[in-house]
Amino acid sequence: MNKETQTQTRRAGEGVFFKLAFALVAIGLVAIWLVPARAASSGSAAQRSNPAAKSGAKPTIILVHGAWAGPSGWDQVVAELRKHKLPTVTPTLDLMSLAGDVANVRAILDDIPGDKILVAHSYGGFVASGAAAGRSDIRALVYTAAFVPDEGDSILSLGQGYNPPAALPHLAFTGAYFDSPAYIAPDFFHQVFAADLSDTQANAMNAAQRPANASILATPSGPVGWHSIPSWYAMSGQDLIIDPALQQFMAERAGATTIEFSDASHVGGFTRYAKSFANLVEQAVDATA
Repeated sequence: MNKETQTQTRRAGEGVFFKLAFALVAIGLVAIWLVPARAASSGSAAQRSNPAAKSGAKPTIILVHGAWAGPSGWDQVVAELRKHKLPTVTPTLDLMSLAGDVANVRAILDDIPGDKILVAHSYGGFVASGAAAGRSDIRALVYTAAFVPDEGDSILSLGQGYNPPAALPHLAFTGAYFDSPAYIAPDFFHQVFAADLSDTQANAMNAAQRPANASILATPSGPVGWHSIPSWYAMSGQDLIIDPALQQFMAERAGATTIEFSDASHVGGFTRYAKSFANLVEQAVDATA
Protein backbone atom coordinates (compact mmCIF):
# COMPACT_ATOMS: atom_id res chain seq x y z
CA MET A 1 0.00 0.00 0.00
CA ASN A 2 1.59 3.35 -1.03
CA LYS A 3 1.59 6.47 1.14
CA GLU A 4 -1.30 8.12 -0.73
CA THR A 5 -3.51 5.07 -0.26
CA GLN A 6 -2.56 4.86 3.42
CA THR A 7 -3.52 8.49 3.91
CA GLN A 8 -6.89 8.01 2.18
CA THR A 9 -7.61 4.93 4.28
CA ARG A 10 -6.73 6.75 7.51
CA ARG A 11 -8.94 9.70 6.61
CA ALA A 12 -11.85 7.42 5.76
CA GLY A 13 -11.48 5.74 9.17
CA GLU A 14 -11.41 9.11 10.90
CA GLY A 15 -14.59 10.09 9.09
CA VAL A 16 -16.39 7.01 10.38
CA PHE A 17 -15.11 7.70 13.88
CA PHE A 18 -16.41 11.24 13.95
CA LYS A 19 -19.76 10.16 12.57
CA LEU A 20 -20.05 7.62 15.37
CA ALA A 21 -18.80 10.09 17.93
CA PHE A 22 -21.40 12.60 16.78
CA ALA A 23 -24.18 10.26 17.72
CA LEU A 24 -22.50 8.99 20.85
CA VAL A 25 -22.51 12.43 22.33
CA ALA A 26 -26.14 12.76 21.38
CA ILE A 27 -26.98 9.52 23.17
CA GLY A 28 -28.14 10.88 26.46
CA LEU A 29 -26.31 11.07 29.60
CA VAL A 30 -27.21 11.71 33.14
CA ALA A 31 -30.55 12.03 34.84
CA ILE A 32 -31.58 15.16 36.70
CA TRP A 33 -34.46 17.32 37.90
CA LEU A 34 -36.67 20.13 36.57
CA VAL A 35 -38.31 23.46 37.68
CA PRO A 36 -41.31 25.34 36.51
CA ALA A 37 -40.62 27.22 33.35
CA ARG A 38 -43.48 27.69 30.97
CA ALA A 39 -45.90 24.83 30.54
CA ALA A 40 -47.53 24.25 27.16
CA SER A 41 -49.83 21.26 27.20
CA SER A 42 -50.55 19.51 23.95
CA GLY A 43 -53.53 17.91 25.63
CA SER A 44 -54.13 14.82 23.55
CA ALA A 45 -51.78 12.41 25.32
CA ALA A 46 -53.57 12.33 28.66
CA GLN A 47 -56.83 11.38 26.98
CA ARG A 48 -55.55 8.35 25.11
CA SER A 49 -57.05 5.01 25.97
CA ASN A 50 -54.63 2.99 28.08
CA PRO A 51 -55.58 -0.43 29.48
CA ALA A 52 -53.02 -0.10 32.27
CA ALA A 53 -54.88 2.77 33.94
CA LYS A 54 -56.69 1.36 36.96
CA SER A 55 -58.51 3.72 39.30
CA GLY A 56 -57.05 4.06 42.78
CA ALA A 57 -53.85 2.04 42.28
CA LYS A 58 -50.50 3.81 42.74
CA PRO A 59 -48.10 2.82 39.97
CA THR A 60 -44.42 2.06 40.47
CA ILE A 61 -42.20 4.71 38.90
CA ILE A 62 -39.32 3.20 36.90
CA LEU A 63 -36.59 5.80 36.20
CA VAL A 64 -34.23 4.97 33.32
CA HIS A 65 -30.93 6.85 33.16
CA GLY A 66 -29.04 7.80 30.01
CA ALA A 67 -25.51 7.25 28.76
CA TRP A 68 -22.58 8.64 30.76
CA ALA A 69 -24.78 8.46 33.81
CA GLY A 70 -26.05 6.08 36.46
CA PRO A 71 -29.06 5.52 38.72
CA SER A 72 -27.78 8.02 41.30
CA GLY A 73 -28.64 10.84 38.89
CA TRP A 74 -32.29 10.31 39.81
CA ASP A 75 -31.76 10.71 43.58
CA GLN A 76 -33.39 14.12 43.89
CA VAL A 77 -36.43 13.12 41.82
CA VAL A 78 -36.77 9.88 43.79
CA ALA A 79 -36.76 11.83 47.06
CA GLU A 80 -39.57 14.09 45.77
CA LEU A 81 -41.68 11.18 44.53
CA ARG A 82 -41.33 9.30 47.79
CA LYS A 83 -42.71 12.31 49.67
CA HIS A 84 -45.93 11.47 47.84
CA LYS A 85 -45.72 7.76 48.64
CA LEU A 86 -44.91 6.76 45.08
CA PRO A 87 -42.68 3.64 44.90
CA THR A 88 -39.62 3.97 42.66
CA VAL A 89 -37.09 1.70 40.96
CA THR A 90 -33.89 2.91 39.25
CA PRO A 91 -32.39 0.23 36.96
CA THR A 92 -28.71 0.22 36.03
CA LEU A 93 -28.13 0.03 32.28
CA ASP A 94 -25.08 -1.73 30.84
CA LEU A 95 -24.94 0.79 27.96
CA MET A 96 -23.35 -1.87 25.77
CA SER A 97 -26.30 -2.54 23.44
CA LEU A 98 -29.81 -1.20 22.98
CA ALA A 99 -31.29 -4.70 22.86
CA GLY A 100 -29.54 -5.64 26.09
CA ASP A 101 -30.73 -2.52 27.91
CA VAL A 102 -34.32 -2.96 26.70
CA ALA A 103 -34.30 -6.61 27.78
CA ASN A 104 -32.93 -5.62 31.19
CA VAL A 105 -35.70 -3.08 31.80
CA ARG A 106 -38.42 -5.42 30.51
CA ALA A 107 -37.23 -8.10 32.94
CA ILE A 108 -37.50 -5.60 35.79
CA LEU A 109 -41.00 -4.64 34.67
CA ASP A 110 -41.99 -8.31 34.63
CA ASP A 111 -40.89 -8.68 38.25
CA ILE A 112 -42.92 -5.73 39.54
CA PRO A 113 -46.64 -6.33 40.08
CA GLY A 114 -49.26 -3.79 39.11
CA ASP A 115 -49.10 -0.68 36.97
CA LYS A 116 -45.91 1.25 36.18
CA ILE A 117 -44.86 4.57 34.76
CA LEU A 118 -41.60 4.71 32.81
CA VAL A 119 -39.48 7.84 33.18
CA ALA A 120 -36.45 8.39 30.95
CA HIS A 121 -33.58 10.77 30.28
CA SER A 122 -31.53 11.04 27.08
CA TYR A 123 -30.56 7.63 25.63
CA GLY A 124 -32.84 6.16 28.28
CA GLY A 125 -35.71 7.34 26.07
CA PHE A 126 -34.74 4.69 23.51
CA VAL A 127 -34.75 2.06 26.24
CA ALA A 128 -38.02 3.09 27.89
CA SER A 129 -39.84 3.50 24.57
CA GLY A 130 -38.78 0.02 23.50
CA ALA A 131 -39.42 -1.61 26.87
CA ALA A 132 -42.98 -0.24 26.90
CA ALA A 133 -43.94 -1.71 23.52
CA GLY A 134 -46.76 -4.22 23.61
CA ARG A 135 -47.28 -4.02 27.37
CA SER A 136 -50.56 -3.42 29.17
CA ASP A 137 -49.02 -2.51 32.55
CA ILE A 138 -47.43 0.83 31.52
CA ARG A 139 -49.74 3.73 32.35
CA ALA A 140 -47.55 6.53 31.00
CA LEU A 141 -44.16 7.50 29.59
CA VAL A 142 -42.43 10.61 30.95
CA TYR A 143 -39.32 12.00 29.23
CA THR A 144 -36.79 14.68 30.15
CA ALA A 145 -34.28 15.87 27.54
CA ALA A 146 -34.64 12.41 26.05
CA PHE A 147 -34.77 10.68 22.72
CA VAL A 148 -38.24 9.51 21.72
CA PRO A 149 -37.63 7.25 18.74
CA ASP A 150 -40.13 5.71 16.40
CA GLU A 151 -39.47 2.20 15.16
CA GLY A 152 -36.43 2.24 12.87
CA ASP A 153 -34.96 5.48 14.25
CA SER A 154 -31.39 5.55 15.52
CA ILE A 155 -29.55 8.26 17.42
CA LEU A 156 -27.66 9.06 14.24
CA SER A 157 -30.75 9.33 12.07
CA LEU A 158 -32.66 11.46 14.58
CA GLY A 159 -29.76 13.91 14.78
CA GLN A 160 -29.64 14.65 11.06
CA GLY A 161 -30.43 18.29 10.34
CA TYR A 162 -30.06 19.44 13.97
CA ASN A 163 -27.22 21.06 15.90
CA PRO A 164 -24.52 18.50 16.73
CA PRO A 165 -23.75 17.80 20.38
CA ALA A 166 -21.14 20.02 21.99
CA ALA A 167 -19.47 17.00 23.58
CA LEU A 168 -18.34 15.71 20.18
CA PRO A 169 -14.75 16.98 20.37
CA HIS A 170 -14.40 15.83 23.99
CA LEU A 171 -15.06 12.10 23.91
CA ALA A 172 -12.53 9.78 25.55
CA PHE A 173 -12.43 6.12 24.55
CA THR A 174 -11.42 3.41 26.99
CA GLY A 175 -9.54 1.52 24.25
CA ALA A 176 -9.23 1.44 20.48
CA TYR A 177 -11.78 3.48 18.53
CA PHE A 178 -15.03 1.65 17.70
CA ASP A 179 -14.09 -1.32 19.89
CA SER A 180 -14.40 0.31 23.29
CA PRO A 181 -16.93 2.35 25.26
CA ALA A 182 -16.51 6.11 25.46
CA TYR A 183 -17.22 8.80 28.03
CA ILE A 184 -17.04 12.58 28.17
CA ALA A 185 -13.55 13.75 29.12
CA PRO A 186 -13.82 14.88 32.77
CA ASP A 187 -12.34 18.33 32.14
CA PHE A 188 -15.19 19.16 29.74
CA PHE A 189 -18.12 17.39 31.42
CA HIS A 190 -19.35 20.42 33.37
CA GLN A 191 -19.12 22.74 30.37
CA VAL A 192 -20.93 20.63 27.77
CA PHE A 193 -23.18 18.39 29.86
CA ALA A 194 -24.20 20.27 32.99
CA ALA A 195 -23.37 23.95 32.46
CA ASP A 196 -26.13 25.22 34.75
CA LEU A 197 -25.11 23.13 37.78
CA SER A 198 -22.78 24.04 40.62
CA ASP A 199 -19.22 22.70 40.59
CA THR A 200 -20.10 20.32 43.41
CA GLN A 201 -23.11 18.80 41.68
CA ALA A 202 -21.47 18.63 38.26
CA ASN A 203 -18.41 16.93 39.76
CA ALA A 204 -20.62 14.33 41.45
CA MET A 205 -22.37 13.56 38.18
CA ASN A 206 -19.04 13.49 36.36
CA ALA A 207 -17.76 10.90 38.82
CA ALA A 208 -20.87 8.77 38.22
CA GLN A 209 -20.33 8.59 34.45
CA ARG A 210 -20.79 5.15 32.89
CA PRO A 211 -19.08 4.72 29.49
CA ALA A 212 -21.36 3.90 26.56
CA ASN A 213 -20.67 1.61 23.62
CA ALA A 214 -20.46 3.50 20.32
CA SER A 215 -22.52 0.81 18.57
CA ILE A 216 -25.72 2.00 20.22
CA LEU A 217 -25.51 5.22 18.23
CA ALA A 218 -26.40 3.57 14.97
CA THR A 219 -28.72 0.88 16.37
CA PRO A 220 -32.31 1.30 15.11
CA SER A 221 -35.13 1.17 17.60
CA GLY A 222 -37.55 -1.72 17.60
CA PRO A 223 -41.29 -1.25 18.25
CA VAL A 224 -42.10 1.56 20.69
CA GLY A 225 -44.88 2.07 23.21
CA TRP A 226 -45.77 5.74 22.84
CA HIS A 227 -48.20 5.16 19.97
CA SER A 228 -50.70 3.68 22.44
CA ILE A 229 -49.43 4.97 25.81
CA PRO A 230 -49.86 8.64 26.82
CA SER A 231 -46.63 10.59 27.24
CA TRP A 232 -45.24 13.71 28.90
CA TYR A 233 -42.06 15.56 27.94
CA ALA A 234 -39.91 18.15 29.77
CA MET A 235 -37.73 20.04 27.29
CA SER A 236 -34.39 21.60 28.29
CA GLY A 237 -33.99 24.93 26.52
CA GLN A 238 -30.19 25.24 26.91
CA ASP A 239 -29.33 21.61 26.16
CA LEU A 240 -25.98 21.29 24.38
CA ILE A 241 -26.29 17.53 23.85
CA ILE A 242 -29.75 17.08 22.28
CA ASP A 243 -30.81 20.11 20.25
CA PRO A 244 -33.93 21.63 21.88
CA ALA A 245 -35.49 21.81 18.40
CA LEU A 246 -35.08 18.03 18.10
CA GLN A 247 -36.63 17.60 21.54
CA GLN A 248 -39.63 19.64 20.42
CA PHE A 249 -39.99 17.61 17.22
CA MET A 250 -39.94 14.29 19.07
CA ALA A 251 -42.35 15.47 21.77
CA GLU A 252 -44.83 16.79 19.21
CA ARG A 253 -44.57 13.65 17.10
CA ALA A 254 -45.42 11.53 20.14
CA GLY A 255 -48.36 13.78 21.03
CA ALA A 256 -46.78 14.39 24.43
CA THR A 257 -47.98 16.90 26.99
CA THR A 258 -44.98 19.21 27.21
CA ILE A 259 -43.34 21.70 29.52
CA GLU A 260 -40.13 23.64 28.92
CA PHE A 261 -37.34 24.54 31.33
CA SER A 262 -35.93 27.35 29.25
CA ASP A 263 -32.61 27.72 31.10
CA ALA A 264 -31.91 24.03 31.74
CA SER A 265 -28.85 22.17 30.49
CA HIS A 266 -29.00 18.56 29.35
CA VAL A 267 -29.25 17.49 32.97
CA GLY A 268 -30.57 20.66 34.55
CA GLY A 269 -34.16 19.58 34.02
CA PHE A 270 -34.14 17.10 36.86
CA THR A 271 -31.40 18.34 39.15
CA ARG A 272 -32.08 22.03 39.52
CA TYR A 273 -35.71 21.32 38.76
CA ALA A 274 -36.20 18.05 40.61
CA LYS A 275 -39.38 19.17 42.34
CA SER A 276 -40.96 20.49 39.16
CA PHE A 277 -40.06 17.37 37.22
CA ALA A 278 -41.45 15.19 39.99
CA ASN A 279 -44.64 17.24 39.71
CA LEU A 280 -44.78 16.39 36.01
CA VAL A 281 -44.50 12.69 36.83
CA GLU A 282 -47.30 13.08 39.35
CA GLN A 283 -49.42 14.76 36.66
CA ALA A 284 -48.98 11.63 34.58
CA VAL A 285 -49.95 9.49 37.58
CA ASP A 286 -53.12 11.50 38.18
CA ALA A 287 -54.11 11.82 34.53
CA THR A 288 -53.91 8.08 33.94
CA ALA A 289 -55.64 7.01 37.15
